[in-house]
Order: sequence, then structure tokens, then C-alpha cells
Amino acid sequence: MKRYQLAVAAKEEEYVKRLAEYVRESPISQQWQLIAFTNALALKEHIEKGYSMDLLAVQPGLYSELKVGIDAARLERIATVALVSKRGESGGQQKELLQYQPLPALLQGLFDMHAGAGTAGYSSPVGNGLVSEEGAKVVTVYSSSGGTGKTALALHLTNAAGSQQYRTFYLNLERWHSLGGWLGHANHIGTQLGMSELLYKLKSEPEQAGKWLLEHRKRHSLLKGDYLASCTNAEDRITLGAEDAAGLLALIKQSGQYDLIIVDLDDGLDELHMKLLENSDQILWLVSDDEGVLAKQRLAYRYGEQKWGPRFQRMAQKVQLIHNRAKTNALPPTVNRDGIPYMPISLPDAMEWNNYSATSPKLLSSPSYRAAAGRLMNYILRGGQQHAVNG
Repeated sequence: MKRYQLAVAAKEEEYVKRLAEYVRESPISQQWQLIAFTNALALKEHIEKGYSMDLLAVQPGLYSELKVGIDAARLERIATVALVSKRGESGGQQKELLQYQPLPALLQGLFDMHAGAGTAGYSSPVGNGLVSEEGAKVVTVYSSSGGTGKTALALHLTNAAGSQQYRTFYLNLERWHSLGGWLGHANHIGTQLGMSELLYKLKSEPEQAGKWLLEHRKRHSLLKGDYLASCTNAEDRITLGAEDAAGLLALIKQSGQYDLIIVDLDDGLDELHMKLLENSDQILWLVSDDEGVLAKQRLAYRYGEQKWGPRFQRMAQKVQLIHNRAKTNALPPTVNRDGIPYMPISLPDAMEWNNYSATSPKLLSSPSYRAAAGRLMNYILRGGQQHAVNG
């Protein structure tokens, strides 16, 4: 089978990196090789050296720069598509494709245009994707106690899903979190554009919020998923309202960019928590053998029943308990004393993390925990159909 050459030229380095990673780690790479450029000079040199190029997707501004000083006949022989932020941006000189759309849809559009040029033997390598009509699946990691390992689990689940080519977003909604420590850049957290600015966009220019998200989301090589930098102003998270939080989740869910959203939610059970839990497809409630943690779980459950009644009961149908810091390989209980089901996979007490004090442990630094989180994610992705082996 012939392997086609796709060249993409866009000024945003993060954008071309993300696209290149997506193509490289998916079955698309069996039929297409992607070459990425962020400036016209490098692209011009590539063309002038005579390298093969079956399709060029290029921003109009870069294309205008490219045409200066290059043989026009050579450039005209290359099938070209304009990557635009809005229709008509190329001035009618080229076929256009919206740059900011779900990557599977973007690539499908490129491949359709390539096929439309009459390429013999072409078949589309892009499938239908995993996003349902309702948007991405939302899995929320929660506990009524602080320090139970919510962030560790949420981050490892994100990595496990991303490693299986699920497009995953990690959404941290804790007031105070250790994300930077886990990812190894604690000094940068709170200094980059992120949650504060997106919340402002949602209120002031909601029609632009989706585009802002796509341009400013972050990605980490270990995480294998996207995330937002934390609030530059801590007050923005402290005063975050339930409707704003739900709007933020809905924006990511309906963006078409993701198959899965992992929400890292702090302890508490106010209206904001209820709103997010209600908007989750699955809730993983972390507990351990610690009597204090178990007591807080029971108290929180009673409080929820008393305060919200039927509303809480409907939400509780999505709750499954996760036995964390298990000391042995024994299977967790089937249900707790209130009849709440346990997941059939426990998380181990990661001995590698016991020596950390001033700093957080690094993501994936415990092989046993990583393996258990991987089994748990497999169980989630398969809707509980997998025969999980605890370990």
C-alpha cells in the first residue's frame, strides 16, 4: 500500500505538534506520513529540494509568504487546502477547511479532498470516532475526604485512556491542587493562561469560548491528555459557581475534541459538587481502610440524602466505590454497609510514594499503581464487561 505524504503548515507550534502526535499514534500512520511546518521558509526549502508531497494544508498567511520567490508552476502542481479560522479567509484562491475542529473530522476532510482529486487506490483511514451525540463521556473522581488520592487516580486514568488512543481531557476543579508537582512543573502552575481566562470568555464572549479552549489547552507527554492551566487568580476558583462550572464542563464535552473527560473534584458536597456529579456519566468515590475516611463517606452520603432527597438518589446510581491504598491483593467488598457497590479493582498502597514529603511524587513513578489504574480504566472503557484481575 502506498504511503501518502501530508504536509501541514501552521504558525501555532502546539497545534502542529498535537496533530502530528495524533497521526503518529493512530492507524492513520499506516497510510499517511505527516510533515509539519511552522514557517514558510522551511516549507519552501522542502518543496525546492523536490520532496514528495501529496497534499498541503496551509494557513493563508503562510501560503502568501510561500509564494514569494518560489517557482509558481512547481507550487501549482501540489494539491493545496487552506486551513482557515473562518470561511472565506483564503479569498477564494483555494479550497478551504476549518482549522479548529475535532482532529478526526479535520483529517477526514483532508483525505476527502485528496480523494476528490482523483487519487487511485485511495481509502479513508479515519473511522467514525468515539464521541456520541451527547458528547464525551464524563468520569468524575471524588471523595468526601481530602488526601485520599483523587488527583493520583484522575491523572493515571487520563494517562491510561490516552495510551489507548482515547482523546482525553483532565479537568481539575480542586481549590488547591498538586497538579504541577505530579507533572514536574510546579513553578509554572497559576502563571499561564488557563481556567480564569476561559471562565471569563464563557461569560463575556461565549461564542468565542470554544475556539479559545482549542488554542490554549495544554498537553503533557506523560499525561497523554489535555488540560487547562489552573486559575491565575485563585479567587476565581474559590468563587466559582455551580452554573459556571457546569458550563465549563459542557463546553469541553460538546467540543467534539474528546472521547473522555476525567474530572478531579475536591471534597465537599455543595451545589457546585452536586451539579458536576449530576452531569457525570460515572462517579468513582475513593475510600480506604482508614476508619476516618469511611466515617466521612457515610456522613456525606447521609447529608446528601437529607439535603437533596430524590435528586441525590438519582445521582447516587452512578457512584461506585474505589478501594484505595489496599494493603493486600484481596478483592474489595462487593458493596458497603449502605449497599453502594465497589469497583472490582483495588488500588495499591504505592510504596514508591511514601518517601515524598515536600514535593509530590511524579506521575507514573509507581509501576504497581500504574498497572492497577490501567486495569481500572479498561474496566470503565468496556462498561464493566472485562474480567478484571485485581493486583
